[in-house]
Amino acid sequence: MIIVQNTFHLLSKSKSEVIDLMKNMVLLCRKEQGCISYEYFEGITDSNQIILLQEWENAASLQGHYQTEHMDYFMSKLIHHLEKPIITRSYLTQEENADVAAKKSSEKSKPQQTIH
Repeated sequence: MIIVQNTFHLLSKSKSEVIDLMKNMVLLCRKEQGCISYEYFEGITDSNQIILLQEWENAASLQGHYQTEHMDYFMSKLIHHLEKPIITRSYLTQEENADVAAKKSSEKSKPQQTIH
């Protein structure tokens, strides 16, 4: 599983418009293949700071999410309502780390091919 945390610092004058965009994203993203969870949270000390927590089954699902039309639309609208650039952090669960390590290990054990 892959967990992605995004931090958005919104302009206060357009917060309600962005919240509507975010609500729509929740509805659409939760229908995507591989989406385990997708939710926004408002900051307690700074109500214009919004945190998005996403959980995806694997990297392929997450990459597919980034290629959707609704993601393109959301980003094209969101960019005009940000006070600061978006901060993104991604985390792999232990299971995903083990899968990545096993894949790298099997790739290393393959003999190199010689081109004649």
